[in-house]
Amino acid sequence: MILPVLALLAAPGLAADYRPVYHFVPEQNWMNEPNGLIKIDSTWHLFYQHNPTANVWGNLNWGHATSDDLLHWTHQPLAITAEDGVEAFTGTAYYDSENISGLGTAGNPPYLAYYTGYFPSNGTQDQRLAYSVDAGETWAKFPGNPIISAAQEAPHDETGGLETRDPKVFFHEPSGKWIMVLAHGGQNKLSFWTSSDALKWAWVSDLTAEDVSGLPSDVKGWEVPDMFQMAVEGTGETTWVLIITPAQGSPAGGNGVFALTGSFDGTSFQPDPVDTSMLWLDHGRDFDGALSWENVEASDGRRILAAIANSYGASPPTNTWKGMLSFPRTLALHESGSGRYFVQQPVDELITVGSSLATIQNRTITPGETLLSSVHGTALDIQLTFSITTDAVLELAVRKAGAEQTVIQYDSSSETLSVDRTASGNTSFDPAPGGIHSAPLVPDASGLVRIRVLVDTCSVEVFGGQGEVVISDLIFPDEASDGVALQVTGGSAMLRSVQVRGVSLN
Repeated sequence: MILPVLALLAAPGLAADYRPVYHFVPEQNWMNEPNGLIKIDSTWHLFYQHNPTANVWGNLNWGHATSDDLLHWTHQPLAITAEDGVEAFTGTAYYDSENISGLGTAGNPPYLAYYTGYFPSNGTQDQRLAYSVDAGETWAKFPGNPIISAAQEAPHDETGGLETRDPKVFFHEPSGKWIMVLAHGGQNKLSFWTSSDALKWAWVSDLTAEDVSGLPSDVKGWEVPDMFQMAVEGTGETTWVLIITPAQGSPAGGNGVFALTGSFDGTSFQPDPVDTSMLWLDHGRDFDGALSWENVEASDGRRILAAIANSYGASPPTNTWKGMLSFPRTLALHESGSGRYFVQQPVDELITVGSSLATIQNRTITPGETLLSSVHGTALDIQLTFSITTDAVLELAVRKAGAEQTVIQYDSSSETLSVDRTASGNTSFDPAPGGIHSAPLVPDASGLVRIRVLVDTCSVEVFGGQGEVVISDLIFPDEASDGVALQVTGGSAMLRSVQVRGVSLN
């Protein structure tokens, strides 16, 4: 039986298990990074690493959910299942519009899903293919699997093919070839493979950390690659973008997601030198394994990312589910005198749900004042635009009651945006979920600072400026901690605009 997420939210007892209001979580049990994100006709398809039988990593299949608006998700049956001793690890999907693979017909081309086959008996990994000829409703495994065997991978991997995974596949028009990008888990390397028919593959090149000028040496353990071409806004130029999730070296420690720009000729990727101030797509702890939706129509034009919002494995204090999807965000590339930089924002669909709780226009806030104290909510979308005096610190506390609060802070003296989880609730489940995460944020040319804060039952996602800085963190406060407070210390701030919306999917 297929149940919409909204029906689950109404079930008794689930609120106490930190189940979010507007972020996707599995109906039950384990979820890890998204897989095979693709739009088919008007439907957004989300696949994800899923253990349907336990609330821990293992027995991995491709879970599946669909949406018409990236907000309301319907759980679907498993798409690609663990079977015959082979689990279905991470991968990506693509539309074979010309039926080059021959797995569909000219009138009904197939959708292709590439994934890593994992043998828990001996740790072997190979690359496999599934396909759909019914618009993504069901998926059949290619009878010729594996399409790249462990033996074929072995000469190109220092582990002998045991750590080669997470295929990103797309069709490269200029060369007329299919491209596969593979991560070499635990290493600092990607390999590139090509195919004429999407079925038979040949290695063509490697990309290693030594090839990326300026990449910090502590950024290690590359996984989950994504790759696509992107316009540089306002320039008429395009560039290739390569997204990687390393296991070490992120600003908040542990896993993170960084993005490179560069050129690609159908055989090898040539990265631009790294500007470390613009390297990371998120400065929080909980944005991992990011992938983007493919096959989004040109009239939409957005590149939309999502990631797993959990870097603590099975540790978070949830009982019926584990692992949450970050809220879908757009990715764009801008250019200024200091170079190119990525900009991210929550998808616009979010403003179509919920209602206004408070608005402030053109008001100065000074020390000793507290605004927004009448606002209560555990699912909020807050937008602030303000100018601030030198040495002043503006603080927005959310999920506040008693000693609990999560504080989003802008310090004008250091031009720093931060999220403070020191008193955010339950942080005892792991050494990492407390503390402060921060990133530089400079006011715009008119001296204004813009901050957008998405609050849900167990998360905050903070977007600074145009979205050039993002900080995403899980929090686990008491259910009763639903207050909000806006204060300033050390100086004053002119609040040009403050908007607080409650988010509800009803």
